[in-house]
Parts: sequence; structure tokens; C-alpha cells
Amino acid sequence: MSLLILAGSSRKESLNGKFQKRIAEVAESDGRACYLYPAAELDAPIYNGDYEDENGVPSNIQKLATAISDATKIVIVTPEYNSSVPPLLKNAIDWTTRLEQNPWVGKNVLLAGASPGRMGAMRSMTHLMVVMAAIKSYVAPMFLSCPQASDETIANFDAEQIKGFLKQGD
Repeated sequence: MSLLILAGSSRKESLNGKFQKRIAEVAESDGRACYLYPAAELDAPIYNGDYEDENGVPSNIQKLATAISDATKIVIVTPEYNSSVPPLLKNAIDWTTRLEQNPWVGKNVLLAGASPGRMGAMRSMTHLMVVMAAIKSYVAPMFLSCPQASDETIANFDAEQIKGFLKQGD
């Protein structure tokens, strides 16, 4: 079983990038093969049909679609931007669905998020759940939320909670 872990923020000190690494650390210690997808590689022009007609789907998005297709399960670690999905992540998802074969169809998707606020990116994950269901992914019912996130809370996030989260869809 291969696990693809995407983070929705490419900021150097992103809490969600750190949470992505913490999840991978626990997954690997639990014997799961996983790949941390670089958030910077999600970057693409804002989806526009005219751009697509002239230039096709960007090559980095095609690479992302291959990684999604090859994975058994995908964990999306999302920050919360104004109570919703960050544009980097949403745009990458939109682009991948433009390929001849939508790589998200039937995929097991787990949603996680970290935020310095009390909600721990729950609003973003709720919005993302709707998006993922619309593109025909199976979204696991239990989210993994790290509220009041900091380097310390992420580094010490309970491994057993992460393991339980990752078992969804096995």
C-alpha cells in the first residue's frame, strides 16, 4: 500500500508542511510506504479553459496526476485560508481533473490540517471534503486536526492518533 501525502501550502515555514512530515514519520515507523509530494510542485497558472486550449495541462500537474494514480491512498494536509481551501491546493486539484482520466476517481482520500487557531483547519477540511466528493473520491470520515498548531504541538502530535487516522480505508 502506497501513501501519497500532499501539503497545501508551499511556504517555507508552513505548519502544514511540518504536519505532512510528522504524518509521514509516523506512517513510515508503522511500516507504510509513503511519498511526501513537494507543495511547490502544485504551483500552476490559475485554471483557465483558454490557457488549457492553448497550452494543455502543465507538466507538473501531469506529474501530480501520475502520483495520485499510483498511490493507494492520499492524505491531503491543508491549511485554512479565510476559513476555506487554499488556492494553491484547489487550483492543483482543478487542473488534475482536466486530464483525460481524472486521477481522483475512486481514490481513498484522508484529510488533515494544522492551524494556529482553535479550529485546526476544520473549516478548510469540510470545504475540501465537498470538493473531493464532487470529483468522485472516497473521503474518509475522520479528519486529523492539529489546533493551536506550533512546531512543538506538531512534533509531539500523538502517534497513535495518526496511526488510527491512517487506517481509514485499509
